[in-house]
Formats: sequence, C-alpha cells, structure tokens
Amino acid sequence: MVCLQAGVQGTPQDPEGVSGPSLTRVKQRLDKPANKSLKPSEPVQLRPVFKTRIIDRPFVPTLDEHLHETFELTDFQRKYADYAASCCGIDLGALFGRIERALDEREARRIRAQVMRELAEVEANKAAIR
Repeated sequence: MVCLQAGVQGTPQDPEGVSGPSLTRVKQRLDKPANKSLKPSEPVQLRPVFKTRIIDRPFVPTLDEHLHETFELTDFQRKYADYAASCCGIDLGALFGRIERALDEREARRIRAQVMRELAEVEANKAAIR
C-alpha cells in the first residue's frame, strides 16, 4: 500500500489590496453616527404604577344551606313518608322502643332474681351461725 502526501493550498477570495463594494458600504455606515438619540427631547413624567389583584374566594355554603341540602327530603321521599305513615307503613321507632323496653324488663327480672338468691344465702348463713 502506498500513501502519497499532498499539500492542501488555498487562494484568498479577495486580493489584499482590493476591497469589494460591500466592504466599502459597511465601512461608510460604521463611520456615520446613529440617527436615533436615546435621550428624550423633553422630560418624561413617570406615573406611579399601582398593582391590584382580586382573589375570588370559593363559594362556601352556610351551615343552614348545607343542612338543608343534606337532610331535606325530595318530593318522592316526602310522598313515600306520607304513604308509609298513613296506611301500610310500620313505625320502626315504636317497634324498636317496645323491643328495648322488653329487653330492659328482662334484665331487671334477672338482676332481681340474682339479688333474691344472694339475700337468701345471706339469711341462711346468718341462721346457721346463731
């Protein structure tokens, strides 16, 4: 394998002594002062800047509105309650009240019987000691 080394040579695009027309125009524009002045012609009166911001608070219902929304009966519920109360409905409050009273009476009878047994034992032990 044989490698030949070749030198890369380039020629300048513009000869050094000659300047193109575009370069001349750029130099002329750089020499001219800018047309616009950054200083105002008359004093500027600055107005104060006030920033305001309105933050809307989310709507929060009152307690009364919340209670009405939660516990108020719909038309169907109201009609059904009237129907159940007038004709075929069972008053569950009265039913559970009677069941609770029966359970309380049963517990009282059980406690009364236990007290009577213990009293009889105490009387028997007292008679045996004499």
